[in-house]
Amino acid sequence: MITIGLALTAVVAAQSPSPLDLARFADNAAKAALAKYSDRGVKPDQIGITLAVLDRKGNSFQSGSYRGAEAMYPASVVKMFFLAYAGHLLEKKKLRMTPELERAVHDMIVDSVNDATGLVLETVTGTTGGPELSPKELARWMDKRQAVNRWFASLGYPTLNACQKTWNEGPYGRERQGYGPHFELRNSLSPNVCVRLMSDIALDKIVSPGQCAWMRGYLSRAIPADSKETNEQSKLFSGKVLPSGTKLWSKAGWTDTVRHDVAYIQLPDGREFVYAIFTKDHSNEAGLIPFIASAMLKELGVKPVE
Repeated sequence: MITIGLALTAVVAAQSPSPLDLARFADNAAKAALAKYSDRGVKPDQIGITLAVLDRKGNSFQSGSYRGAEAMYPASVVKMFFLAYAGHLLEKKKLRMTPELERAVHDMIVDSVNDATGLVLETVTGTTGGPELSPKELARWMDKRQAVNRWFASLGYPTLNACQKTWNEGPYGRERQGYGPHFELRNSLSPNVCVRLMSDIALDKIVSPGQCAWMRGYLSRAIPADSKETNEQSKLFSGKVLPSGTKLWSKAGWTDTVRHDVAYIQLPDGREFVYAIFTKDHSNEAGLIPFIASAMLKELGVKPVE
């Protein structure tokens, strides 16, 4: 009986969900969250979920989503895009790593420090903050700030906006000018585009394998089920519900209006998934993202940590 059970487990683990399954899993997780949090006023258009399964042998991924193409303000999730562009410049030898830049990259991803992010974005785009600029000077400055967007567009990524710093208080001077009169040029990402980037990092596709490994080193998180030394981007987000033995790489983001998590997980049975869970207007609902992640794990046949 034990041998048969193990064989059946291996067969189940080897089977990959189809895109239709993944879309259904994301939809079911959203419906479960909307039902559980109905008394908190969570609405369908305040959630976005994309779930992908990695095919390492085929060096590809398939995904399905619930409102996955809908863009939101990404908060600190955008830092993953700055990291990837830095990796590209390092690979092409257009950027020289220094101890100070390495410190800033570490703090930007590991601890999600906004001041560190400012240095990284200035370095990779050749721009600096400062006093207001004339219209002509501002146009040149903003063109430089589009470097990250242009690179992702050249790779065939869907429309995204990753050109602004992240803030503790807010932009001033030319940084404020760069947002447009009504903040219409704020950073903007969808769950779909975040899942693509994390999948490309996991599969060594976005840049060279060496640079992808460098990025994964910063994105790696211990999970509460296996360690007491956990980063808040794990213990306060979906890492909270991952079962023992699961490996996690992630980037979370939160402000007073949004709360997001983008994660790449390797389950104990060897299966690999990437998901992005975006929520808005309920950033004080700390349990919402872990609940959605837990619901998706159940759809995948995995028992989450309750």
